[in-house]
Amino acid sequence: MFLEALGWLLLLLFIGVITPGPNNITCTVHSALHGPKSNISLIGGMAVGFFIVQFVCGLTVHYFSNESQIADILNIVGLLFLTILGLGVIALGWSERVLQLPETIPRLGPKTGVGMQFVNGKEWFMVFTVMSTVLEDFGGGIPGILLVTAFTIPGAVIAMFFWTYFGGKIQSKFEHKKFVRNTFTLLGFLLIATGFALSFKA
Repeated sequence: MFLEALGWLLLLLFIGVITPGPNNITCTVHSALHGPKSNISLIGGMAVGFFIVQFVCGLTVHYFSNESQIADILNIVGLLFLTILGLGVIALGWSERVLQLPETIPRLGPKTGVGMQFVNGKEWFMVFTVMSTVLEDFGGGIPGILLVTAFTIPGAVIAMFFWTYFGGKIQSKFEHKKFVRNTFTLLGFLLIATGFALSFKA
């Protein structure tokens, strides 16, 4: 059961870091605008925020595991959020505003990295889904939460550096409207599909 849970955990982590969201979009654009080195402190702050969010979600799942109504409500809210976010990504790709993204991102530091996680609805939904799906197989309680985070946080940090590295290359193609529209449309639909897949799994 542990290996099966680990496989599902890694799959969810992969889906979370390749679908569009505040963290990877910010790392991509911030790197393109201020250079890859500017993201080091930002990602450090994100890592701290990752841990806090995952610990809170883990404790919530642990203490309310028998309250199916709460899980159902959070599941519905998360699905609606990801659907709205996906539609927003698609709409952004077809608007002229996407070409102005680099101009709207100031130089960011660790405090921003931490603070972003508390308003990142996608992350809360993904982490809650992960915890509610695999926490018991990882031992449950605080030890289980720490074990889950031992896999997810390094993976998320590595992914943010990946988005940082490719930020310049991705951003350099923003001048091609067709590329932008196709990319954002694909990512938007992928995000919506992810929401439905996680909802059915949960």
